[in-house]
Amino acid sequence: MILGIDIGGTTSKLGLVRDGSVIARARISTTGHADDHAFADSLAEEAKRLAVGLGQDMLSVAIGAPNANQLTGIIEMAPNLPWKHDVPLARMMSDRLGVPATLGNDANAAALGEWRYGAGQGIDDLLVVTLGTGVGSGFIVNGRLVLGSAGNAGELGHTILIPGGRDCSCGRKGCLEAYVSIRGMIATYREAVCGEQQAASAPSDVKRIAERARDGDAAAIECFTRTTQWLPIGLANAVCATGPKRIVIFGGIARNGELLMIPCASASMQRCSISIKAVLI
Repeated sequence: MILGIDIGGTTSKLGLVRDGSVIARARISTTGHADDHAFADSLAEEAKRLAVGLGQDMLSVAIGAPNANQLTGIIEMAPNLPWKHDVPLARMMSDRLGVPATLGNDANAAALGEWRYGAGQGIDDLLVVTLGTGVGSGFIVNGRLVLGSAGNAGELGHTILIPGGRDCSCGRKGCLEAYVSIRGMIATYREAVCGEQQAASAPSDVKRIAERARDGDAAAIECFTRTTQWLPIGLANAVCATGPKRIVIFGGIARNGELLMIPCASASMQRCSISIKAVLI
């Protein structure tokens, strides 16, 4: 039995996995802890509670997190997490649980999961994109995960979409993430509305923007229209670099099929003849 952990900007999810199937789940808040050590303590306590409930021991721990380096086991200055310093979370969890722990970039972990068990099964040239607080990506090329020399390759979200554009959490300007992530879409909505009062009352999540778009709100419709123009450009650039046979997209934003995924799939087929699948979780 293996413990899988997904570290998110607001919520961290735990799952006990046997033979590729999740048999128990839990979640804790990523925020609100005194420091990274207190967070690791909470993770370990919740993991032990899950394992006790099943009456089985964990063999190992696998962790996916933003800005995580698989070669070092360290979360490196993740802008979307509460701690603005390096966090050696693999070692911290191994010490607390007494089993080996591996840490990797969350999108890379997603790519491996979809390649082995999910929508990319059997496809040895695959791109997996996660649309959430940020934009993550994992590249499988010739049946191998692309890590790069320093362990941080394959960051599609931080390729430049618009030179000199919006500020990105990475410190650069105009990154794809600044336009097609949750925060990016909220910014697009605010740009599309007229007047400071309307912008101040803009929704704080994409779900609300989608609801307004379905109700005919012009700014919300414009937000999705722009996003469905920007995202296929980023995907097409990635296709030019690695030549995947399929692109898998998941995250909360991907749930907006008729507003986002169907137009993006159509545009991507026109640009690069690549099939796109949305994974709804």
